[in-house]
Amino acid sequence: MSNTKKLFLFIIMFSLLFSQGKSLNSAKVYIKDKDWKQAEFFLLKAVEHPNDKWEAAFHLGDKVYVRSQDWAKVRQYMDLASTAPEKVKIRPTSNDNKIPIQTAITASLARSFQLIYFKATGYISIINQTVDVEQQYMFIDQAIKTANQAKTLDPNQPAAHALLGLYHSLKNDKENTINFINQSLTIEGSTDDEMLGLLINAGECATRIDELDIASGYLERALLIDPNDISVLKAIAAVYVGRDDLDKALDIFLRTLEQTDGDQAKADLHFNLGTVYLKKGNPSEAEYHFEETVYLTPEDTEAIFRLARTLEESERWRSALNYYKDLIDMDPNNSAYYKGAYRASFNDGDPIAANKYLQKSKQLEN
Repeated sequence: MSNTKKLFLFIIMFSLLFSQGKSLNSAKVYIKDKDWKQAEFFLLKAVEHPNDKWEAAFHLGDKVYVRSQDWAKVRQYMDLASTAPEKVKIRPTSNDNKIPIQTAITASLARSFQLIYFKATGYISIINQTVDVEQQYMFIDQAIKTANQAKTLDPNQPAAHALLGLYHSLKNDKENTINFINQSLTIEGSTDDEMLGLLINAGECATRIDELDIASGYLERALLIDPNDISVLKAIAAVYVGRDDLDKALDIFLRTLEQTDGDQAKADLHFNLGTVYLKKGNPSEAEYHFEETVYLTPEDTEAIFRLARTLEESERWRSALNYYKDLIDMDPNNSAYYKGAYRASFNDGDPIAANKYLQKSKQLEN
């Protein structure tokens, strides 16, 4: 080989070795400066180098794409980083000591999953507080999209599948509901406490889509883990309500109430009891339990509304009107409250006030 060729090969090899660490080092500078666009540019170049690709892929998933919330790319580059040999160590940040890259990947994915999962669970309260059905479905679709991102990020997390089952049950999508709750139960590694929660969720979801036999199967498995768990007993009682076996439902709700502490938990049970007694045609017992609910949770508009409706059934118009007035003060844009006030005022002998409430309800609906 001529000296010229040797020199040429030396230059090529030197430039490759030099560029191999240069892109990764440049990326680290931009990461420190929080210049994510430039960091991404140099990390993508570093991924092309055999000895830098694993660390570069880690930083792309851990830093660049987490910030843009591109969860598919987070997963893609973490998968690439996870192909690194066990002996490979990195510094997750410039201030950290070197640790095995596999340890860093596990910690990073856990943080990212919690971030997106927390966002996905946040839709539950938003949906519950939304009165308009069309808006509810819009939020449910957004929740499903976010929960799917969590599942993409870590498909081995039962919680993501369970959450998808819950949201699909709110849309009465039976096929997807059963599919996701079954997946949540078949992923290995759950503790007894975690499995209990997954089975309760599965039972509640199946009840919601009126698959009561399937729900019973899940809840019977839950009882094997803890036969005295209050959440399991409440879920079983809900199955009995769905089957119209109201006496069994009442028995479980009443026994569970005796074991329950905490205002919110007691309020939930009183609300369920009020609903069952109303279905049994016993408005006086229903009234008592709805009153207890309102006493324990005075901001619960649904409980106040149910109480007002129960008082209407007992033709206690003045008392019903007072509760409808309270509801209007709490939410002046809900037409259902004005309609209730209209009925109560009219039957209480005040047609002028009744007409005002009626006109306001129509105004809100237009």
